[in-house]
Amino acid sequence: MPQETAVLSYRAEFSSQEFETISLGLVPQEMEDKWFIYLEGTTLYLHRSWTGICVYEVEFQESGMKYTVHRALANRDQTQYQGSDDAYDAALLHFLISNLLLDKQVAFPVARGLSKEAPKGVFQHHISGTAYEEKTMETKPWWKFW
Repeated sequence: MPQETAVLSYRAEFSSQEFETISLGLVPQEMEDKWFIYLEGTTLYLHRSWTGICVYEVEFQESGMKYTVHRALANRDQTQYQGSDDAYDAALLHFLISNLLLDKQVAFPVARGLSKEAPKGVFQHHISGTAYEEKTMETKPWWKFW
């Protein structure tokens, strides 16, 4: 992770069993796999699989039988990652952890300003490599805080 980062307002709590599943990470097996995800200690790293660039870093804190997100960072080095919308990055991070690691069916957060003329699923596949139904951020809540 470069020095240029943003602290995201992503908050989540996971059971010990979910955390164990998260700890398995994700190793890309084919070209469509866009992410390489691994846990080191209690820090989860999410890298783009083709470039190796670290986009997100999530620090967990154990409390009893649960793990909570203590801090989540997004890469803000514009030479590595062009994202700059903290709210969108928090939503995308939630989608990636939920769907890619925990095998849930969370709606993909479509970035504001994305052309409505773009074929359905193309942006989502480009970002995540998955084909879950797209929902716009304006019409569907994409993560919840506690």
